[in-house]
Amino acid sequence: MGLFGKKKHTNDELNAIWEDAYRANPHVYENRETGKIIVGLALTETTDSLFPLAAEKQWAIEGREIDIFIISMVSITKEAVLGQIEYGEAMKRLEPYFLAEKDGWVLIRGLSLDEMEALFEGLPRNIV
Repeated sequence: MGLFGKKKHTNDELNAIWEDAYRANPHVYENRETGKIIVGLALTETTDSLFPLAAEKQWAIEGREIDIFIISMVSITKEAVLGQIEYGEAMKRLEPYFLAEKDGWVLIRGLSLDEMEALFEGLPRNIV
Protein backbone atom coordinates (compact mmCIF):
# COMPACT_ATOMS: atom_id res chain seq x y z
CA MET A 1 0.00 0.00 0.00
CA GLY A 2 1.41 3.38 -0.94
CA LEU A 3 0.87 6.74 0.67
CA PHE A 4 -2.58 7.02 -0.85
CA GLY A 5 -3.67 3.42 -0.42
CA LYS A 6 -6.40 4.06 2.17
CA LYS A 7 -9.90 5.34 1.54
CA LYS A 8 -11.99 8.46 2.06
CA HIS A 9 -9.33 11.17 1.68
CA THR A 10 -8.16 12.96 -1.43
CA ASN A 11 -4.44 13.07 -2.17
CA ASP A 12 -4.32 16.72 -1.13
CA GLU A 13 -6.11 15.96 2.16
CA LEU A 14 -3.72 13.10 2.95
CA ASN A 15 -0.71 15.25 2.11
CA ALA A 16 -1.95 17.95 4.49
CA ILE A 17 -2.62 15.44 7.29
CA TRP A 18 0.80 13.82 6.72
CA GLU A 19 2.57 17.18 6.93
CA ASP A 20 0.72 18.27 10.09
CA ALA A 21 0.86 14.95 11.95
CA TYR A 22 2.92 14.44 15.10
CA ARG A 23 6.03 12.35 14.36
CA ALA A 24 6.72 9.74 17.05
CA ASN A 25 9.68 10.71 19.18
CA PRO A 26 11.35 7.84 21.07
CA HIS A 27 12.38 8.12 24.70
CA VAL A 28 14.90 5.64 26.07
CA TYR A 29 14.75 4.30 29.63
CA GLU A 30 16.83 1.81 31.55
CA ASN A 31 15.09 -0.24 34.22
CA ARG A 32 17.28 0.20 37.30
CA GLU A 33 16.34 -3.18 38.71
CA THR A 34 16.78 -5.30 35.58
CA GLY A 35 19.03 -3.15 33.42
CA LYS A 36 16.67 -3.67 30.47
CA ILE A 37 16.55 -0.95 27.84
CA ILE A 38 13.04 0.30 27.02
CA VAL A 39 12.15 2.61 24.14
CA GLY A 40 8.83 4.33 24.67
CA LEU A 41 6.69 6.37 22.32
CA ALA A 42 3.39 8.12 22.97
CA LEU A 43 0.17 8.08 21.00
CA THR A 44 -2.07 10.91 22.13
CA GLU A 45 -5.86 10.94 21.92
CA THR A 46 -7.26 12.82 18.88
CA THR A 47 -3.77 13.47 17.44
CA ASP A 48 -2.90 12.33 13.92
CA SER A 49 0.50 10.65 14.28
CA LEU A 50 3.32 9.15 12.25
CA PHE A 51 4.94 5.95 13.54
CA PRO A 52 7.45 3.63 11.87
CA LEU A 53 6.00 0.26 10.93
CA ALA A 54 9.07 -1.42 12.46
CA ALA A 55 10.52 0.60 15.33
CA GLU A 56 13.52 -1.69 15.67
CA LYS A 57 14.57 -0.82 12.12
CA GLN A 58 14.14 2.90 12.70
CA TRP A 59 15.93 3.33 16.02
CA ALA A 60 18.93 1.66 17.63
CA ILE A 61 21.36 2.42 20.45
CA GLU A 62 25.00 1.87 19.59
CA GLY A 63 26.48 -0.89 21.69
CA ARG A 64 23.20 -1.73 23.47
CA GLU A 65 20.37 -4.11 22.77
CA ILE A 66 16.89 -2.67 23.11
CA ASP A 67 14.79 -5.10 25.12
CA ILE A 68 11.34 -3.71 24.35
CA PHE A 69 9.61 -1.00 22.36
CA ILE A 70 6.32 0.25 23.80
CA ILE A 71 3.62 2.73 22.89
CA SER A 72 2.00 4.60 25.78
CA MET A 73 -1.60 5.60 25.12
CA VAL A 74 -2.15 9.14 26.40
CA SER A 75 -5.62 10.54 27.06
CA ILE A 76 -6.27 14.25 26.87
CA THR A 77 -9.79 13.71 28.25
CA LYS A 78 -8.53 11.91 31.36
CA GLU A 79 -5.24 13.82 31.47
CA ALA A 80 -3.46 10.52 32.08
CA VAL A 81 -1.58 7.65 30.51
CA LEU A 82 -4.08 4.87 29.88
CA GLY A 83 -1.35 2.23 29.73
CA GLN A 84 1.32 0.76 27.49
CA ILE A 85 1.23 -1.82 24.73
CA GLU A 86 4.22 -3.63 23.23
CA TYR A 87 5.03 -1.95 19.90
CA GLY A 88 4.31 -4.83 17.52
CA GLU A 89 1.03 -5.65 19.23
CA ALA A 90 0.03 -1.99 19.27
CA MET A 91 0.68 -1.66 15.54
CA LYS A 92 -1.54 -4.70 14.85
CA ARG A 93 -4.33 -3.23 16.94
CA LEU A 94 -3.91 0.23 15.39
CA GLU A 95 -4.06 -1.03 11.79
CA PRO A 96 -7.78 -0.17 11.35
CA TYR A 97 -6.84 3.46 12.05
CA PHE A 98 -4.03 3.67 9.47
CA LEU A 99 -4.74 6.38 6.92
CA ALA A 100 -1.64 5.93 4.77
CA GLU A 101 1.80 4.33 4.60
CA LYS A 102 4.97 5.71 3.06
CA ASP A 103 8.68 4.86 3.28
CA GLY A 104 8.25 2.55 6.27
CA TRP A 105 6.10 5.07 8.20
CA VAL A 106 2.38 4.90 8.83
CA LEU A 107 -0.07 7.74 9.38
CA ILE A 108 -2.48 6.92 12.20
CA ARG A 109 -5.58 9.06 12.52
CA GLY A 110 -6.37 10.59 15.89
CA LEU A 111 -8.28 8.13 18.05
CA SER A 112 -11.12 8.91 20.42
CA LEU A 113 -10.88 7.95 24.10
CA ASP A 114 -13.18 4.98 23.50
CA GLU A 115 -11.06 3.79 20.58
CA MET A 116 -7.91 4.05 22.68
CA GLU A 117 -9.52 2.19 25.58
CA ALA A 118 -10.59 -0.60 23.19
CA LEU A 119 -6.96 -1.19 22.18
CA PHE A 120 -6.33 -2.76 25.60
CA GLU A 121 -8.93 -5.50 25.24
CA GLY A 122 -7.42 -8.67 26.69
CA LEU A 123 -4.12 -6.93 27.60
CA PRO A 124 -2.64 -5.64 30.82
CA ARG A 125 -2.47 -1.84 31.01
CA ASN A 126 1.07 -1.64 32.30
CA ILE A 127 3.96 -3.64 30.93
CA VAL A 128 6.85 -1.65 32.38
